[in-house]
Amino acid sequence: MSSNKLPQRPLFASLPLHESDPPFSAWGLYGPDDQLGALNLLTDECVMEATKEIKSGMRIGLNLPLNVPSPPSHGRLPFTHKVVHKAPRNVHDDVVEMNTQVGYRMMEAVETGKLIVMKCSTQWDGFRHYGYQTENVCYNGVAIPEISGPNAGLKLGIQSWCDQGIVGRGVLLDYLRYAESVGKEYELLENHTISLSELKACAKAQNVTFRLGDILIIRSGWTKGYLELDTTGRQAWAERTPARLGGVATLKEMAEWLWETGFSAVASDATAFESLPFHPAGEPGGLEKISLHEILLAGWGVPIGEMWNLERLSEECAKHNRCSFFLTSMPLNIPGGIAGPANVLAIF
Repeated sequence: MSSNKLPQRPLFASLPLHESDPPFSAWGLYGPDDQLGALNLLTDECVMEATKEIKSGMRIGLNLPLNVPSPPSHGRLPFTHKVVHKAPRNVHDDVVEMNTQVGYRMMEAVETGKLIVMKCSTQWDGFRHYGYQTENVCYNGVAIPEISGPNAGLKLGIQSWCDQGIVGRGVLLDYLRYAESVGKEYELLENHTISLSELKACAKAQNVTFRLGDILIIRSGWTKGYLELDTTGRQAWAERTPARLGGVATLKEMAEWLWETGFSAVASDATAFESLPFHPAGEPGGLEKISLHEILLAGWGVPIGEMWNLERLSEECAKHNRCSFFLTSMPLNIPGGIAGPANVLAIF
């Protein structure tokens, strides 16, 4: 897509674009049948400009092993890998069973009214994953029966991202490194809210500037904390109830900054990008405290990356005093997919 074909981006104060649409939504900005959302910002020109970030050719994979976290939390299904020896020949196949991000045991959900959620390793949340809870709709007004059930189609499936992948300029805000530099301490695996003022201060301290279409990546420290746990510690983490997840503040001012800055996608090493619990954007009195999952995924079509391995990336950014790089990601081409492994690579 060429940048001269992009519609003019409205101000956050203009959202929702239509009075009858859910809070802060930008439905119809790229057309009524759009499947890409903010990924439309990754134009050919945007990608060509991002290639200027490649200086040395050094590559850093940002993917955790598919069996992390292990054990998974809250009764979720684990990753399994079976090697099959096709005896007597010296030939081997393997069989992998996993949840791309969130899986629905449909019969159990129907019978018990419970949603069975399972999370597996470094991933993207797709536009089908989390919709507006009050209105029961996803991006561009796609309804639940269009996503799940006997008459479901392929609208908003993650396969729509796979024609071109997610490619552009990645920018790291190394919040953990910034917090350590100013003497701020917090538990890496507990709920910790990162405020907008702290994000801006972090960007300033690390000489980060943003461009339209950037892919924002925030290092909060979850991966570091989790990988330092022993087996007993990982088991204890998996059994915690309720979940205590750290991330960016779920406030209207955070949503406004994310929109006005113009990110095409966001990601972090945290398990939900935003701090929990969610606050539905449509609940009474809930317009200051909000659910970024609702607004990013269902309102704007902004993919959310979770559980990215940012430890080596953090070290290299600090060593070379630069926090921007060329970034590529090719999700699994799953027709109608809810989400999937990120397969993400940073190139310096």
